[in-house]
Amino acid sequence: MKHLYLFFTIIFLLQACNLSHKAEPDLKCTIVVASNTDTLSKRAATHLGQYWEMITDKEIDIIHKVPQQKKAIYIGKPFANQIILDSLKQLKDDGFIISINKNGIWLTGNTPIANMYAVNTFLEDYLGCIKLSATEEYIPQKKITAFPDSYKEYNPDFDYRRLLFPGRKNQAYREWYKLEELDDWGMFVHTFNKLIPPEEYFEKHPEYFSLVNGRRLQDAQLCLSNPDVIKTLINNLGAEMQKEPGKNIWSVSQNDTYNYCECDNCKKLYEMYGSVSGAYIYMANQIAKAYPNKQISTLAYQFTRSAPTHIKPLPNVNIMFCSIECNRSMPLADDPRSKSFVRDMKKWSALTNNIFVWDYVVQFKNYLTPFPNFPVLQPNIQFFKQNHVDMMFEQGSGGSWSDLSELKQYLIAKLLWDTQANVDSLASNFIKIYYGPASAYIQEYYETINQEIKAHARKEFLNIYGFPSAYTDSYLSPTLMQKYKQLMDSAEYIVKQDTKYLDRVKRTRLPVDFSWVDIAINNQFEEMPVFIESESGKEINPLIIHLLDNIESYAKGNSLIRINERNLSPTVYKEYVLNKLEAMKKPNKLNQADIKVLSKYSDEYPVGGAKALNDQLFGPLDYRNNWLGFHGQDMEVEIDLKEETDIHEVQMNFLKAVNSWVFLPDTISIEYALDQTNYQKLAEQYGDNSDRGYLVKSIPFSFHFQPVKARYLRIKAKSMKSCPVWHRGYGKPSWIFIDEIIAN
Repeated sequence: MKHLYLFFTIIFLLQACNLSHKAEPDLKCTIVVASNTDTLSKRAATHLGQYWEMITDKEIDIIHKVPQQKKAIYIGKPFANQIILDSLKQLKDDGFIISINKNGIWLTGNTPIANMYAVNTFLEDYLGCIKLSATEEYIPQKKITAFPDSYKEYNPDFDYRRLLFPGRKNQAYREWYKLEELDDWGMFVHTFNKLIPPEEYFEKHPEYFSLVNGRRLQDAQLCLSNPDVIKTLINNLGAEMQKEPGKNIWSVSQNDTYNYCECDNCKKLYEMYGSVSGAYIYMANQIAKAYPNKQISTLAYQFTRSAPTHIKPLPNVNIMFCSIECNRSMPLADDPRSKSFVRDMKKWSALTNNIFVWDYVVQFKNYLTPFPNFPVLQPNIQFFKQNHVDMMFEQGSGGSWSDLSELKQYLIAKLLWDTQANVDSLASNFIKIYYGPASAYIQEYYETINQEIKAHARKEFLNIYGFPSAYTDSYLSPTLMQKYKQLMDSAEYIVKQDTKYLDRVKRTRLPVDFSWVDIAINNQFEEMPVFIESESGKEINPLIIHLLDNIESYAKGNSLIRINERNLSPTVYKEYVLNKLEAMKKPNKLNQADIKVLSKYSDEYPVGGAKALNDQLFGPLDYRNNWLGFHGQDMEVEIDLKEETDIHEVQMNFLKAVNSWVFLPDTISIEYALDQTNYQKLAEQYGDNSDRGYLVKSIPFSFHFQPVKARYLRIKAKSMKSCPVWHRGYGKPSWIFIDEIIAN
């Protein structure tokens, strides 16, 4: 582990050890832990001793009985007085007490892990240490002379606290911030396919699976009105429990898709219980009765988010309530757009106290996008606490780095323990320590971007699936982007001779650089030009290439850097951008052409209809922006070149986004004519939909042929119209998206 040594002197007054500074400059203490105590408490003692030595450069003894001479730091219950022991009974399992008086220092928890929490809190609150990330920490070097008398009880606001960030797999980081893993979980979310695998059951028992549009689907949900399904879930779950009898919580929950069953019997359950979720609570209750000594967890997610009526979850049924759809620019309780979510939360909390909240706190579509949800972290966590939630899971960027993730997971961890923590003070202190000489610039960036989202909160929907280009009218405007870039340039310059701080600044600026590129290539802002004119003609702005190179270069030295949750690498992203810009550089004989869309396009994501196909704005990896969409429809476009023109190639892009039900056309054909009547086929290609991966791609289609004279072109794209049988959206209308047709 990398230790950070910065010298400063802090003088503490200590009545506990009854020492004067003149008589003895250093505090002479020993660590006391019972010889017959548990392994974790002994490790806590060793852990404290190691940090004590790193802070003071002096060893501290670890003994197993009360010393006669030296003052002592006592770990665990064996040496605690009755007042401490009685007080601990009023605290939760993870609760602990730090007590300091003239006789010594007591770090005492209710459990072994709570003893470790007490030690780490003592190191942070009294000795000034701080874990900055899973691989970085700050340890001051100083003399320890005295501590004031104090007594403080520490009790968590939530019993279960978990983060999904890069630090989650580091035990030392989890112990420092009192975070938990899935140690007590036997199966964790989206388990229908695990408990009743379609490959094993579907052929013999299609009636076990959802009926959708008159057909049973294997990649969907289960038919919960079928008693055999409930029996099979109970039996198969029992088999899993036998493999891990020590696990207490078992998720029996919907797959990560829609397509709940539409059979008559399931519909009766939905009607009886007032919502689709009623059938899922009915199912969970049956399983909970079969295993009364286990917790059965099920999801309140998407189509099951609304609470049912006329049925309550049994006490051993855990509700995993998810916030995936919510806006993050305003606190949930204050946001009119979150009204239905707030209503659902309150209704569930009226039914049960056994609620696990699954919250989402990063931008999943683009990890490298500034995502200023900091102003809502505390009020949202407080809202969940007020509604009887006792288990919190904050889903971050998993094993990947994301915008300001060191600071974000630090603040969230603090809030999950204490919802009333002073966030501004914590953030300022963290930034000051983490960025050193560059901290003033990062602090200004942090404050500015938070102020801007707050200023635009009522009109801006801060979406966990957004793109930088979606926020150019608020916190990512061209003017602000220039300011952010200047701040990062200044921060980088001031620490250019310090590799530690320079690396942190370079990582922190990645979202600014990425956003600059994304905004520049998908908009036409004069302040952020994509191209410059040179003697040789139109050239890509060197700044764009420089920023792409910076992102790629940093990522090659840091395996945590990915563009999004689908593991798009910076190298692949750079290739995509450069290919796109090369296409944008090309002359286009269609720039002044008249284009008519002969088939029905969708206005769900309005881009101006036909004009989107030759507006010189190329669609990004986001179907909401600059793509013309056709929902369950073929595409047919007619182009009037206005005069006879020599044509030898035609290019266009189609989007592939399988998880969003966006597929390539089955076929794309091009026809030409001189008189708008006698069209002749010019070329044809087939779209390849065999790739079922979820990585979003912009697929170019290039048609090269012998030159022809044409006044009119007709382009047809044949859609599959509905999602294929293997897809979770089977039977529902599929999409094709096209953008920017180029002819030369």
